[in-house]
Amino acid sequence: MNPYLAFGLAMCAILFLALAGTSYLAVYFNRKAKEDLEAALIPLAEVVEGTIDLDEASLSGRYRGHLTSANVSTLPGGMGRVFLISLIDGAGGNPWQWTMTRSKDPGGKPVGAFDAEPAGLWDAAESAMEPMIKDPALVEAWFRVSYDPTAGHVQLTRPMRNRRDIPAAEAFRRLLDALFAIASANRAVQGPNPASSM
Repeated sequence: MNPYLAFGLAMCAILFLALAGTSYLAVYFNRKAKEDLEAALIPLAEVVEGTIDLDEASLSGRYRGHLTSANVSTLPGGMGRVFLISLIDGAGGNPWQWTMTRSKDPGGKPVGAFDAEPAGLWDAAESAMEPMIKDPALVEAWFRVSYDPTAGHVQLTRPMRNRRDIPAAEAFRRLLDALFAIASANRAVQGPNPASSM
């Protein structure tokens, strides 16, 4: 056999084996990632008595009478992965956003700020924010709570350090309790006045 032909066939065989191996690894790691995601989301779905969608990396259900959802998402511009938790509560009023950033100095105080605070909202919502502010285990570096009257939800944006950084069931329940209290505070400040609707 021509040595050039033999060399060409050997190179083709090596290329084929490399492609087959790469394809196998891609399928294996994709399956492993879905298994990890499923293992992380099932306990959370039990908290909201809901269902999960692995393709969308999301779950939906109800918590304390409110439609609730959570999903893994990416910040605009691909600037990092976040875990979003939404609680439906359309109180009307104006949108707002409150962001807290932890100090990089040991023992430093976290800094929180509204982009637009409806009058009296902080006074009503401060105690509901406290668990997230005081416990770095719930949210480590920063977090954002926002209200969108168009979507009718209060939403928590929690950064993820890696693809497995999804809160455990008990932490998820505590975050939902905080969102429920924040939604109630928002409704008290911005919701329709029962006396004026008569």
